[in-house]
Parts: sequence; structure tokens; C-alpha cells
Amino acid sequence: MTTDDTLGSTGLAEPDPPFGRLTVGAPAPRWLHTALCAGWGWDPARTTVDLLALSHNATFRVSVDGRRAAVTRVAPPAYMEDTAAVESEVAWMAALGEAGTVRVPVVVPPVDGRDVALVPDDDERHWVCLTWRYVPGPSLDEALADAEHPDAWHRRVGTTAALLHEHALAYHRPLDFVRPTWEPADLVGPGSRWGAWEHARLPAADLALLGRARDAALDALRAASRAPDSWGLVHADLRPGNLLLDGDDVTLIDFDDCGFSWFVLDLAAALSYVEHLPDAPERAQAWVAGYQDVRPLTRQDARTACALSMLRRLQVLGRTVTDPRGGPSGALRAEQPAGSVLVAERYLRSPTWLLT
Repeated sequence: MTTDDTLGSTGLAEPDPPFGRLTVGAPAPRWLHTALCAGWGWDPARTTVDLLALSHNATFRVSVDGRRAAVTRVAPPAYMEDTAAVESEVAWMAALGEAGTVRVPVVVPPVDGRDVALVPDDDERHWVCLTWRYVPGPSLDEALADAEHPDAWHRRVGTTAALLHEHALAYHRPLDFVRPTWEPADLVGPGSRWGAWEHARLPAADLALLGRARDAALDALRAASRAPDSWGLVHADLRPGNLLLDGDDVTLIDFDDCGFSWFVLDLAAALSYVEHLPDAPERAQAWVAGYQDVRPLTRQDARTACALSMLRRLQVLGRTVTDPRGGPSGALRAEQPAGSVLVAERYLRSPTWLLT
């Protein structure tokens, strides 16, 4: 099972100790093990808690009697001052699950019946903990490496996005529903949540080119519709790495970035890290075909999607250069700076380069 990074209110930073010192697979600090067992009613002697992923959040796998039982996401105090945003995340996930729109993780509530728990560490800092039932299976990212017909999977991601958006349009949100808004400034502005792409180690000419592409994308978004059929609640990180496969079943995870933006932000997110690859247009067009099996898209939507894809590329570049664990790993990580320049060149040449 995989998980991904989360947004912070002032950009990414090194996770506070003790998580910053942990490696994947390491046992959780004693205070966290004790708090999770008490909060969720697990027998401490029969329960192990080990680090599954570390970014701005720390995500831990919980096993009971050697059987994988749950996953707990632990958010640092600087990111989450209270539980309202996570409770809203849970509310949408629960509504999606009850409607049968898509498969989502089943949240495991603490013994006090709330959706999440605030647990103190040894220094009396409080951490927001959300737990869901363990979901088996590889991510779609892993499956795509060996897929005979990858376009069919990209099409399925598009259909999944459209189903989410149809649900969002009809969803009666609780009065206390709180989720962030993904405005262009949140993606690439001075206070962007994922860090400053301008710090990338690139020649001045390349950074200037990226700046021109950013400005062109921002100009395109000024004309983008914010009507209810174009703007609403989105997953905001709906890429193959956040879809888990179990046979023909697909489970969508990592709703921690969900918020309000243009619906086609989910197309831009689906291409995260790979916009520079030669087959990016084929992936995008397969996504659109799947989406249009459920909801229509207009020419304006196509322009908006490509502008957002340009900004998303810069957003991810900001994460890559700001956080040592942020963004992709391996070869894709190494390709991010130079690949971003390729994307900018293509976007400036044709503002709908992905969908024409």
C-alpha cells in the first residue's frame, strides 16, 4: 500500500523529530504506539506499528498478531491545528462509500467514537491521527509498468474522476465542512503550499522560461469558468499512485489534499511527474475519453486543464526542490527540473498541447 505527501499552510518543511529520524519500516516511537493502542483499543502486546511512508505527514502500518489491520496517518501540529479539516475529509469519504460512487478506505474510529484523535507526544505537542482499514494490493503506478493496455487504465482514472465530480455536485456538505481551496496562488504563488519552484537548480534562462509559462497559464485561468459545473470539490491528487488494485477492484486513497478548485485539476494531478514524457498526451486523452463517458468537457475545459497541468508541474517541482522526500523518487525525481523546462516549452508552443 502507498500513500503520499500532504499540503502545509506555509510550504513544506522537514518533519519534526522524532519522525524526521525514522526510516521506512522502523517501529513507531513508544509514545505513539501507546497512544494508538489506547485510542483504538488495540492490545499493546499484540500490536506493532511501523513507518510506512514519511513526508509532511507520517503514515504508519498497524499489525495485530502479525496481520496487517490498519493504516494511521499522523499530521504534525504545524500542519493541522485541530481536527476540523480531517473530519471534513472523512465526511466526504464516508458519503462516497455510502453512495457506492467509488471504493474508498473504511475509516476506523477511535474508541471514543469520533472520526479522528488528537494525541500528545512526550513534549505535549498534539498530533492529528486518522486511521483506516488496511487496503491490500499494489498501486496503479506499479501495475502500469507491466500493463498491456495502459490507455485503458488511464481511461478508468478519468471515469473515476468524473464519478467523484458528479457526486460532489450533488453532495450536501455538513455546515462545518472545512477544506482548502486550490487557487492558482496556492499552486505557484509566493505562499504556495508545496514550496517555491524558483529554487530549482536550473540556468537563469530556463528559470525565466518557466516564469513565462507560469504567467501564460495564469492568464489562461483568468478566463476559466467557475460555474458549478466547472468548479467544486476535487480529490486534487488523483494520480495512479493513489489508486490501489485488488483484482478488478480499485480503491481510491489519500484524500488529504481534497478541496475546492476546477474539476479538471484532477486531470492535471493525474499526470503528475510525467507531463514531460512522450506519451503524456496519450495518457491525457485516454483520461478525457473516460471522463466523457460520465460528464462532458468543453474546449474551455481543455484549455483550463492544460494551464493547470503547467502549474501543477511547477507545484511538484517546488515540492521536489523544497523537501528531500517530496515528489517522485528515482529517475523521475532526477528528471523533474529539466522535464519541467520541456513542459514549459510545449505549453508556450501550444496551450492545449496535451489535448490536441
